[in-house]
Amino acid sequence: MKNKFGSFFKEPYHIINLCFAGIIILIFIYSGIFSAEKNNHPIKSACEILTGQPCESTGLSRSFSEIVRFKFESAKSYNKYGIKVFLFFLIQFFMRFIVSFLRHNKIFRQKQLVLFDSIFSTGLYLYCFWGIIC
Repeated sequence: MKNKFGSFFKEPYHIINLCFAGIIILIFIYSGIFSAEKNNHPIKSACEILTGQPCESTGLSRSFSEIVRFKFESAKSYNKYGIKVFLFFLIQFFMRFIVSFLRHNKIFRQKQLVLFDSIFSTGLYLYCFWGIIC
């Protein structure tokens, strides 16, 4: 059991997936700690600071804060793309564990799994971020 568990952390694919999952957890924690109602987010919109104008990503932090509190209507009012972007991170969080599990148990060949993961993640990113990046 020890060798199998130890070998899991020696594979770069698993380490990368765990790092991504950790970053996503930190995003969710940040969203839970800071409140849209109190407007106490320490990270302000860089776009708004630089240009003086709101951009498509303005309000995402407040939107995420409302989503983790299940206030979906007010989340939409802060940023119309907030729910889709949040879903991207939520799906990616679970995907990191699923693809690591599939890879570790050799259910698929590594090339197939990495290709699927890359294509799925890219497609999901484009779908969820389309209004912000274009």
